[in-house]
Amino acid sequence: MGISFSSFFRIGNPDKFQGEGKVFVPDEVRTVADVLARLDRPERGLTFPGGRAVPFTRLRELTADAAARWPGLGARRGDRVVLVVADEYEFAVAFLSALRAGVVAVPVFPPFRAGQRESYRAHLHDVVARTGAVCCVVGEPIRRVLGDGPLAGRPVHGFAGLLAAPPGPVQPPEPEDLAVLQFSSGSTGTPKAVAVSHRALLATLLAIQAGLRIDGSRDRAVSWLPLYHDMGLVGFLLTPLIDQLPTWYLPPLRFARDPVSWLRLITEVRGTLAFAPNFAYGLLTRRAKDADIAALDLSSWRVAGCGAEPVRAATLRAFADRFAPAGLRRNAFLASYGLAEATLAVTLTPCDEGLTTFPDGELVSCGVPVEGATVRVVGPDGQDLPDGTEGEIVVSGPGLADGYFGDPAATARAFRDGRLHTGDLGLLRENRLYVTGRIKDVIVINGVNYHPQDIELAASEVPGVRPGNVAALAVRDEHTEGVRLAVAASRAVDRDRLAEQVRRAVRSRLGLTVGEVVVVGGDLPKTSSGKLRRAHTAELLANGGLVAR
Repeated sequence: MGISFSSFFRIGNPDKFQGEGKVFVPDEVRTVADVLARLDRPERGLTFPGGRAVPFTRLRELTADAAARWPGLGARRGDRVVLVVADEYEFAVAFLSALRAGVVAVPVFPPFRAGQRESYRAHLHDVVARTGAVCCVVGEPIRRVLGDGPLAGRPVHGFAGLLAAPPGPVQPPEPEDLAVLQFSSGSTGTPKAVAVSHRALLATLLAIQAGLRIDGSRDRAVSWLPLYHDMGLVGFLLTPLIDQLPTWYLPPLRFARDPVSWLRLITEVRGTLAFAPNFAYGLLTRRAKDADIAALDLSSWRVAGCGAEPVRAATLRAFADRFAPAGLRRNAFLASYGLAEATLAVTLTPCDEGLTTFPDGELVSCGVPVEGATVRVVGPDGQDLPDGTEGEIVVSGPGLADGYFGDPAATARAFRDGRLHTGDLGLLRENRLYVTGRIKDVIVINGVNYHPQDIELAASEVPGVRPGNVAALAVRDEHTEGVRLAVAASRAVDRDRLAEQVRRAVRSRLGLTVGEVVVVGGDLPKTSSGKLRRAHTAELLANGGLVAR
């Protein structure tokens, strides 16, 4: 059965929606593999770190050749392959060629420190075993870290080994075939392998294309987001293929060392589209010097997207104030909501709307559902709640994943009757979604619900607390529930004094009395995409794995 987007994408007149981000999708284009086979713009392309420019026509040729090499590694349509490739160019060729070959790619974050070798090998062993991968393809630096030998009995190849493999016949994928296994962030538990079909992937790309009004002839995207994470992978490697959007990449580690380099690249190429999590905007506000800002020109930046973690109005307002002298427009901000189980995007703020907040100016609207998606907020009984009432966010639409690979129990819990029960809390107001937290994270004290993000925000404003490194954790006994905080200090401080300042800040902001405040050295545990792992933090505190400063 073919893929159908007739209700909102397939258009009788290809010129009807010019300039609105909608594109004509011919009947024969049913998968991203079909999109890759039709790339035809030699004057546009992807530019990788080091200035390596690949025109879209060349990308078509490269991925076709590499697709024919997968059979030489023993990978055919429907087989899973694990990709651990840090180099953006190599990752793009390996991943996109897998799509064309019908091979199911399993992107995995690369190790960040050589000292992680044994634990990382154990992690990869688990991924290979859980996904039933037939092989792994890794970048050469990563191969040196991992050492020689198979993983879970499966061969490990370098990227050069893929390109040198003997070619074989390729069977193109069908829309219902699996395209990719995306691992969820694991912020509330063990990451799960989200099974995304070619149908869901293409539907999501078209929805993002329409929601952001992307026009490949005028727009330019700039990204430092890791390509192994869904926001970088779907948003900035795959979405640009739809209208052949020129895109520039910056290594994530370069951004971590020099955040302003992202803005310099936007200035240099006159970038119009760029996304980042909330923390990145806060980091830039703190790190950028006056001389840095004086050298920037951000007037071309029409979509400054924010997602992947809670969006804070105060963070974005401070960024807007700091970079206004560089030409940044306040209405460029575009808050969004999405998750791996929906392939990526669920809601997007309409372009040029800027920030919308409710009810106290701090809760940020994440926009309206992308085309084809439906968002509901329901109570414990599954019934829709009135506008402005908090409940669980439930999503449906063509971009939903098939479920969790190899985990039917978890699939049955989250995917019910064609709807995804996200486990996220939020409310709707005038069809706009406001995300408030996670059901599993809510802390109930004396019958009052507290979102850990609110507690963490209050604590993080205390001088000496490292931004993004506060975890609010529930403490339960047989009678009641309280809260303890794990706090990472940004410098050598008086631990007892800092703990008391944190208690006062939370009490002043929320009227909540915090029990224990543990001040630790180093960062708190986070996922590969930078989200706090609260449950893991609680485990480490319980067994002495976090060292108090």
